[in-house]
Amino acid sequence: MAHDSSTLPGTCTLVVSLRDSPGALRRIAATLGSTPVLALAYVVTGPARARAEIRVERSHVTRARKKLSRMVDTTDVSELAAVPPGRRSS
Repeated sequence: MAHDSSTLPGTCTLVVSLRDSPGALRRIAATLGSTPVLALAYVVTGPARARAEIRVERSHVTRARKKLSRMVDTTDVSELAAVPPGRRSS
C-alpha cells in the first residue's frame, strides 16, 4: 500500500513493524477479526522482519492500535500522516 493522497477521508493507515514468522499474517487477521479493515498490505522487509499497512476507519483506530500492539510479533505500531488534498507524497 503506497502512501498517497488517495487515502479516504475519515480513514487512517496503521503501520505495524513486526517479526516475520509463520502465521504472522494470520495473527494480524485474527487480531483484527472484529475490526472493519479497508485495506491491508504485508511485506517482508528483511531477514525475519516485516511491515504491515492496515487502513481502518478513524473511529476504529485506537482499538486496532491497542490490539496490534499486544501481538507477540509486533515491535512498533504507528500511524501514517495524512497527505493534505492537492499534495503528492514523494
